[in-house]
Amino acid sequence: MSDLLLIPPAEGVRTVGRGESEHFEIANSHFTWKAKGVDTGYAFAIHELPQERGKDVPRHASEVFYILEGQVNFMRLTEDQLNWVTCAQGDPLIVPPNAFRSFANRSGVLARLLSTANQLHQAYFDEAARTVTASDPLPAGPPEMDALQRTLAWAPKYNIFFAPLAAPTA
Repeated sequence: MSDLLLIPPAEGVRTVGRGESEHFEIANSHFTWKAKGVDTGYAFAIHELPQERGKDVPRHASEVFYILEGQVNFMRLTEDQLNWVTCAQGDPLIVPPNAFRSFANRSGVLARLLSTANQLHQAYFDEAARTVTASDPLPAGPPEMDALQRTLAWAPKYNIFFAPLAAPTA
């Protein structure tokens, strides 16, 4: 057997508990990396997102979600029609490339979901996000529009595309 095929017994398998790992914030949402590309041979990454009531995410494409707790409403565009799908605990939602979607927590309780990310998605988060701790409060109010526009402007270089943002209404 080749030495290249041996995995040292102290390496490899590990657990990442709830609330553990690297925390970051982008667009007034907190995320926690559960596995990054370096952990998976750069095949994928996984992050957890607590979704507070009333929080929504700008429309963008291509991810897989798994609902850990609560309910999350996902917007999808089919044949020029917007419709909403409610996913509950244990439900996966698969968003193929080039399928715009958004999501929001419209329930009365916190929801938690896992999301996959490819290496480009992880690189975008690494550039655009701000490191936080798990106990840091979310910023009050919507993200500052200029900062959000700058953050979203980086996305195309990582093959991530967001629908145009509308200016906030008074």
